[in-house]
Amino acid sequence: MDETWAEYLREVFLTPGFIPSDAHKAILQLDSRIIFTLNFDDIYERTANEAQPGSHIVKSYHDSDIPEFLRKDGRFIVKVHGSLNTPTKMIFTQEEYARSRTKNAAFYSCFEASLLTHSFFFVGVGYNDPDLSLLLENQSFLFDGGQPHYYLTSSDINADLIKSLRKNRNLKTIKYDKIDSQYSGLPACLSDLLELVENARRKLLETTNW
Repeated sequence: MDETWAEYLREVFLTPGFIPSDAHKAILQLDSRIIFTLNFDDIYERTANEAQPGSHIVKSYHDSDIPEFLRKDGRFIVKVHGSLNTPTKMIFTQEEYARSRTKNAAFYSCFEASLLTHSFFFVGVGYNDPDLSLLLENQSFLFDGGQPHYYLTSSDINADLIKSLRKNRNLKTIKYDKIDSQYSGLPACLSDLLELVENARRKLLETTNW
């Protein structure tokens, strides 16, 4: 890695001083215990810390104690591809993906366990990420008939791609109207989801059927 690479990445992702969007805030309000993020920046972490100081523990794929997010209480933000805090360990290339799956096998075992035991809701994730695609495809074919995960995307997604994601990665697509090129419709969609989530939680409290 070139010695200027870390400096360049920080200039791109940190120097502009990006502020949390309404979408970041809406995702936080969903109050998921575990958030897996493919982003290198710390915008979501800052969103969580500003709203609820000290409420979230941040882990990266290369941490030796990575199983904590599965075995301990609390809310976790897991950096699947690393972060700008340790630029030399950020995962960018196909080779880095392959090396990481071997070197950091403990993380991938935990990640796969999470995919088996939890329903994932993917927001703002590209469907062509090679690391994530491989994991989802492996589980889809290993555990045929398993419960699906959910992929939120704009309504202009191709119909054939929707079928492919369902067949090969066990992803059910949820479409929303992005409204414009800035995806202004996303926060409203997440707000609608939050209302449904809160209603479901109230029912759980009433029935105690965990």
